[in-house]
Amino acid sequence: MKGIIFDVQNYAIYDGPGIRTIIFLKGCPLKCDWCQNPESQKLNPLISYFKEKCQLCEICVNACPNNALQLLIDEIKRDKALCTMCGICSEKCPNQVMEIVGRNISLEELVEIVVRDKPFYDNSGGGATISGGEPTMQINFLLELLKALKKQGIHAAIETCGYFNEDLIGELVKYVDLFLFDIKLIDNEKHKEFTDVSNEKILTNFSKILSKVGSERIIPRIPLIPGVNTDVSTIQHIITFLLEINYNGQIHLMPYNKLTKTKYEKVGMGDLYKDMGDLTDENLNEITKLFEQHSYEVIINH
Repeated sequence: MKGIIFDVQNYAIYDGPGIRTIIFLKGCPLKCDWCQNPESQKLNPLISYFKEKCQLCEICVNACPNNALQLLIDEIKRDKALCTMCGICSEKCPNQVMEIVGRNISLEELVEIVVRDKPFYDNSGGGATISGGEPTMQINFLLELLKALKKQGIHAAIETCGYFNEDLIGELVKYVDLFLFDIKLIDNEKHKEFTDVSNEKILTNFSKILSKVGSERIIPRIPLIPGVNTDVSTIQHIITFLLEINYNGQIHLMPYNKLTKTKYEKVGMGDLYKDMGDLTDENLNEITKLFEQHSYEVIINH
């Protein structure tokens, strides 16, 4: 069995307890205006282009078997209709200007990568975190990976947007030790406006998973996006939802990062980038206090 990943990060300390290895799977059903990993949205591979490193030598242009590349003044332009993602441009480039984002990997190879750092997990209470994109977009691969990690005695967490079929919950709770679950908005119309999907399935899945695993195995992670969900009223709606379903665990706050603009540009999605503005320290402190007033422990993940 094979899956499609776009990155593996070792020695991570913000995506679950202890020292962790993060596996990034491609594919996501949401189209968030503030997406921090635009390269993850589509299942198929992309080719990134580091314009600032390009010396315009045209080696890639001449090597492309499909004539998909062309030198235009100060950069190389790719014709997406002609490009087959063969990767020859990446292989031939002497300056590593082009890079394929996304590759097939076997379950065995991926598990071997994770197992290498098992001593670090055991000593720190860490493990593996499967992120994305949205991990459940590759549900068969995800479940087999989770089963393999459990056989190795490795703690497994998933970072999820929560937008998946409810009938997956039974299998997921068998093998997932910790759900890091995004909650962006309670207002359904605003959720559709900013993410392109309804949040009804998401909120239902959070409630059902909570009822099965308790507050120790699921953590709401709230991306704080200026102009979207950082006002007092919106945060109060999230708090009310959590209180009504008797959630009493940690809250993870995820301040918006404007530095992702370069990611959009490198994978040819620069026209889709939206600057969501700045989150002030005062606003962040205000939001933190609102949760703490209800006895929630708040963790801020920058």
